[in-house]
Amino acid sequence: LLPPVSWDVDPDVMSTLTELPVNDNVDDDKALSLSQHFSFRKTGTTIVGCLADSGRTVVIAADTRATDGTTVADARCEKVHRIADNVWCCGAGTSGDIDALVREARYSFLQRGAVSESIGNGNEGGRIASHDDTVPGQMRPWLPKARVSAVVRFLRDTLYESGGGIGVNLVLGGYDVNQGQAVLVAIHPHGSVDSVPFTALGSGGLAAMSVLESRYRPDVTVEEAVRIVKEAVSAGISNDLGSGSQIDLCVISPTGVTYERAVVEEETLPVSNGDVASDKLLRQRNSAEAEEGLILDGVCGFGSLPYAIKTRRVLLQDGEQEIKRRMLIEKIMG
Repeated sequence: LLPPVSWDVDPDVMSTLTELPVNDNVDDDKALSLSQHFSFRKTGTTIVGCLADSGRTVVIAADTRATDGTTVADARCEKVHRIADNVWCCGAGTSGDIDALVREARYSFLQRGAVSESIGNGNEGGRIASHDDTVPGQMRPWLPKARVSAVVRFLRDTLYESGGGIGVNLVLGGYDVNQGQAVLVAIHPHGSVDSVPFTALGSGGLAAMSVLESRYRPDVTVEEAVRIVKEAVSAGISNDLGSGSQIDLCVISPTGVTYERAVVEEETLPVSNGDVASDKLLRQRNSAEAEEGLILDGVCGFGSLPYAIKTRRVLLQDGEQEIKRRMLIEKIMG
């Protein structure tokens, strides 16, 4: 049984609730340590998607920064995932949950494709795996095509059955051959699904959505959609510390899939005039001859940060009375 938990509930509502059983054997200190152990961590991501070419193409993109609280755990994390040959998604939330869910969906539809192929309805291209190093890793293994609605239903049912226990937000895009149209959906942790022309999720989603709402048009071309998506993710990176590094992008069209990593490289801080002057001063000090009172070895091992001694102190030896007092203390202490 769980320890009792106090909630701020209206008295009228509290009167309608049944009293929960309380386990008196639960240690309060242990319960406190458990609550501290399972504290929530800040996650950061910006994932974006939009339709283009009159709904025949979908473009999705994401940043690549993975965070663990306030620590950047991975600056080149892959957040664009391949579920089927014609269905891709971007994930925001807990990275372990996203990887597990995407792998489950990928192998489920891989098995369905293998069964379909075994009865004569297989992929026209056959099972071909590319070993070319110039091909992105996710594009190498063979995967069958799948109906976008079937993939969405599989993900929706899995998340709904978990009751929100799987921390996953997905922006899923794919091209449905039967309908002849591209599909873009936003899938949330409890299993709710939104079919939209453009969307943005993650901690940087608000800033990204502002760009999409101001720039998107129903008749946008593929080239314009790519630029809009890049600017949307860049806005999320600029306004959210949890998002950052580079931008990965995927374009799904009737002719195939184009997946590129680092379409926008990680930005570097501009060099200011103060930085230039500071570097020049450090070079002069480190290359000049040692002057009196100037130490060039640096502080705490940082050799490029010299310092100057401005004050000096001379410590006098202990007086006669201090020596006698110490000897008396040592005698008493044995």
